[in-house]
Amino acid sequence: MAENAKPKRPSISVGGLWHQNHVKVNVWILGNAMAVQRRNDQKVASCIRAKAQQEWDKLVTLTKQCPPFPKPTLVKLALEQLL
Repeated sequence: MAENAKPKRPSISVGGLWHQNHVKVNVWILGNAMAVQRRNDQKVASCIRAKAQQEWDKLVTLTKQCPPFPKPTLVKLALEQLL
């Protein structure tokens, strides 16, 4: 169960930083209500970010398929009169 821990990592075992029980650490982290809320918030944010990126990609491909808009004739006439 006990494995060598990475330096500067919190430990939940008697052995200190060099021996870490990952099962106890997971229980401690997942049992903390604030940690669970933060994890859920991060999941929601990443899902929204992924959906927004998919929608953006769809819009980009759609605009690339559309033909360019011609210049309106009134603008052409106004520019010709000024010159």
